Amino acid sequence: MSRLPEINSLFAAVGSYLRSQDSTARVDVDSSVSDLNRSLNLHEVPRVRILDTALSLMCFTAPQVYDSMIEFTLKTIVATLSSSIECKMLTIDKEQVLRVGGMVSKSDCADIMEACVDILKKIEGQKGDLCNSLLYAVIRMASLAPCFQRVTPSSINFGMKINDPRILAAANLLGHGRDEFNFGNEVVPLRLLLWHLDPINLKKDISEILQEIVERPFLSFSMEIHNRLEWRSKLLCLVVSPVMFIETRALLHSWFLMTGLASVMELQIDFAQQVLDVISKPMWWGLSMEVGLKLPFSQAYFPHEHHLSRILAGPICHEYFQLLLNKLDGPEALYGSHLRTHSKEAETKLNAIDHKSVWALVLNFPQWFYFATMLLFYNESATESFSSATIALSAKPYIMHDVQVSKSTAAARFIAWFLNPIDLSFQSLMIDCLVKMSEVWTWKCSSSTKCDKGTRVHGKQITRFKLLDKDEKSSNEGNTWTVMLWLGELKSMYTRFLGTKSNTFISNTKELGTLQFLLVRRIPLGILLVHLNHLDEASCSLILHYAATGTILKLSDKPNMVQNQKRWKYNQCADSARRWIEQCTQSEAVEGCKTVFHITDVAETISPSKFETEEDALNFIFQLKLKASNYLLMCIKRLLQLNIDDEGINMQRDLSARLVRWRRQGKDVCPSKDMDFVCNALNI
Repeated sequence: MSRLPEINSLFAAVGSYLRSQDSTARVDVDSSVSDLNRSLNLHEVPRVRILDTALSLMCFTAPQVYDSMIEFTLKTIVATLSSSIECKMLTIDKEQVLRVGGMVSKSDCADIMEACVDILKKIEGQKGDLCNSLLYAVIRMASLAPCFQRVTPSSINFGMKINDPRILAAANLLGHGRDEFNFGNEVVPLRLLLWHLDPINLKKDISEILQEIVERPFLSFSMEIHNRLEWRSKLLCLVVSPVMFIETRALLHSWFLMTGLASVMELQIDFAQQVLDVISKPMWWGLSMEVGLKLPFSQAYFPHEHHLSRILAGPICHEYFQLLLNKLDGPEALYGSHLRTHSKEAETKLNAIDHKSVWALVLNFPQWFYFATMLLFYNESATESFSSATIALSAKPYIMHDVQVSKSTAAARFIAWFLNPIDLSFQSLMIDCLVKMSEVWTWKCSSSTKCDKGTRVHGKQITRFKLLDKDEKSSNEGNTWTVMLWLGELKSMYTRFLGTKSNTFISNTKELGTLQFLLVRRIPLGILLVHLNHLDEASCSLILHYAATGTILKLSDKPNMVQNQKRWKYNQCADSARRWIEQCTQSEAVEGCKTVFHITDVAETISPSKFETEEDALNFIFQLKLKASNYLLMCIKRLLQLNIDDEGINMQRDLSARLVRWRRQGKDVCPSKDMDFVCNALNI
């Protein structure tokens, strides 16, 4: 019984029973029971009313009988719909294929869903579990119609016309269901069925998450996934359906190319990282062992360049970085392995940055960008930034185009490609600029004497830098003034660079220039990660502020008296901080906080592969937090002054939760008067 007339007759029977339960029809109910009672007796005028007596003995009333009829009729409908799915092995062109689908036609599905809507309206929330089973069975039937439909990424069209009768009927059903969290061994989640039935639902679910992340900048995706059932359900649906995960990446990547918003890229990164985490430890995420054993390997989620995804998700080390460089030298990095020949130039460029490209895949693993920035600014003195138990950075050269190059050149090559994967002239100019800036930094770190005005580094005359003598340097404090001048040189370099070369991937896509500038601002964070022990709080604040806003905290002219250097440095930085607090905008303060949280997360990701023991890795994160805490507190105090919750968005609560998590990363930051003040103020 899987045809439309039989199923509709069952719905009609349920509707009839529901009408009979109406209080105004109680007389008709009693009359119906009496008629049924007479039909059970052998004589025309029975002396005993058999049915009434039996019901009385069993303590059943007539309405309860009809309620039981409704229940069993609904169960019959659910069983009928569930059995309307068939699976057969067919032979097509001498090859065997598995054919799966429903025996109910597409047009009939719409009628059945409309009948289901009528029944659910009348039940009004009664028989909750049974109603949910009915809703699930109807949606499952519709998602597998027409018979033997094959769902592939190419068949999922986000521009699907809304006049599909199944989609219109399904939209009416959604208001009668609940957000389930069922990932049993033999059960496909209802949300996933809706995505297959109408891919617009997938777009809507992802859009809701993205909108909330944009509106609440301190919201932690990883924390919300664990705390919020709806978000967790969406993530696990992507895990059990690699096809939908691929479509989600494609959707977010297209939005990223259109808008250049960092939040879109960050959401795409979060989804990729969390999916990989689920498939590596499914039971920790609440999935059963049976479901976990059925999850596919990572190549199912990254089918394009899947061999590269194993490298990117592997340990952050020099050997794997060399493999990435080899990949950048191949034709796939520029043209994409899926489109290599016989293509127009414009189409080739578009495919080189689409969701199937090497570049799109590498974007999901930003830790390699920061590893490259660490290599860019590494020198022999940097080993002092790591403990004696550290795995020191390798000094051996890298191979590019069958030629050995220095670590700074290899790192600059990767960073330039990360910023713009299709413009070789852009990359060439950017590599040259980055190498020059790294040599200036290396020269600054290794020099112990004053530098004459005419000193040249890599063919570039340095006129703005003047280093301190050995006597001027304190043993464990960075040169704040020199850091400020170096940041100014970096900013000036990129400004001049933009004036001579376009900074966009595609014409009229100015938003990508904004993203590029964001990434360039973050390049000095590599200095922070490598030379942490050589930088004091003031120097760290300068670097963090530049990474957050692209501007440099201005200090007054450097004094001539060497003996007042230490006092000058802290007084001037304190004055600059106070002036900045009075003048900075809410967006600048927000970006400042986010930058501190971001670099701490990066350090937490990279440190396990850089240190031999967990204790050393935790100490490194702890030292970073100590150096960055002053700037973080300065940003939070400014946000408190601006009354950030006046706009109706609970940013203060999100910031408080994010601050608690930050304090627990690595080792807990010791309580201080300022830290206690901001924590108490955020919790008011």
